[in-house]
Amino acid sequence: MIKGERKLRSLLKENDTIIIGFSGGPDSMYLLNLLKKISKTLPLKIIASYVNHKARKDYKKEETFVLNYCQSNNIILETYTINEYQKGRFTEEEARNIRLNFFLQCQKKYNASYIMSAHHGDDLIETIIMKIIRGSTLDSISGIKMITKYDTYTFVRPLLNLSKKEILTYLKEENIPYIIDETNELEEHLRNRIRKNILPVLKKENQNVHEKFLKFSMELEEANSYIKRQLEKIKLDIKCEDKTDLKKFQQLDSFLQKEYLKSELKSIYKEQITKINSETINNLNKFLNKENSKNKFILPLEVNLYLNKGKFFFQKKQKVKPYCIECTDMVMLPNSMVLKRVNEYTEKSNFEIHLNSNDIKWPLFITSRKPKMRMDVKNLNGSKKVKDIFIDCKIPEAMKDEIPIMVDSDNKVLWILGIKKSKYDLNKNEKYDIIYRYTKEGNEK
Repeated sequence: MIKGERKLRSLLKENDTIIIGFSGGPDSMYLLNLLKKISKTLPLKIIASYVNHKARKDYKKEETFVLNYCQSNNIILETYTINEYQKGRFTEEEARNIRLNFFLQCQKKYNASYIMSAHHGDDLIETIIMKIIRGSTLDSISGIKMITKYDTYTFVRPLLNLSKKEILTYLKEENIPYIIDETNELEEHLRNRIRKNILPVLKKENQNVHEKFLKFSMELEEANSYIKRQLEKIKLDIKCEDKTDLKKFQQLDSFLQKEYLKSELKSIYKEQITKINSETINNLNKFLNKENSKNKFILPLEVNLYLNKGKFFFQKKQKVKPYCIECTDMVMLPNSMVLKRVNEYTEKSNFEIHLNSNDIKWPLFITSRKPKMRMDVKNLNGSKKVKDIFIDCKIPEAMKDEIPIMVDSDNKVLWILGIKKSKYDLNKNEKYDIIYRYTKEGNEK
């Protein structure tokens, strides 16, 4: 029984379908042959999924090797070729995302129970060191998980307890061919520099150092799972909908504050969470614990944190397209609110306006804010910039483009719906013939 076989046998059952990330390199050749060996006594359906990155001059040689090997060994092969990259050049991050998406497509096509990759112990060491160098957060430093369960499949990396040396030794003993990726020698990539310059030093101290890193990674994962459970309890107490109570947050231990922020940002950034490092979290935490902080903290990729009325929340900037809608008896607005013309004066608030048609030019329009907009504010002697009204009312920056504004045909600002009315709004005892109410859909009286 070769190394890794016992664990895989304990995981698999008869007739399981497995998608394996296959490149023809030594690691994936080891994993494929390991599965072939198991399938002799435990029937399995093995699907080799190959992505041609076109990142090397001899990519055709690799592709030919993969095709010929799978054909001669009766292995089902699914292939995908990357013809262009978004940035016009190969990047590890984009290539990794493309590979994963292709593996998921294959999983759905064959209804596979498992997706497997050939990441080994040396890969784990490199990944952890890379993340430490880049200042990754605690929950991501744990490296590569051996088993991750999802709703419809399980992702397995069964070679994490093997070293590269053990893999190469087995392939040589069994006379199993493989392709060498010469880009692994290019020191322009951080991972390659770690592999060539740091890993040999660690191996000199302990040939089985990959096992120590695996143990470290598993302990970190256990700690992270515990922290996650505690955060779920904390969220129930300090968070309502998407807003967090600032005072309750400030009462948390500093460590839990930072973990809470990481958790919130992870739900926003998802796979782009790598854009957030420890320095960002520390600066954000200082901002939230500082007295008289401004109402906004800018984060990468147009995500902002807003402070408003003792609460804070994160919001990704949404580009609201400018709009101009003519007022009719009832208008559905882009922010999902309703503007409805009514016959009776029902309330004195910023959600209802009362106009005299002799004071304005018909028709009326609802528009998004525009530069240099001004309004003659009711009960104020003179006009004011709409921008300044938003500031006075402490409207979060992310919401300003969503707030509808009523103008007449001369572009005279009559009403910032739900916020402020102009001098053209008339009182109940004055003469008016136009009434509009701003309300939530279904709440019209």
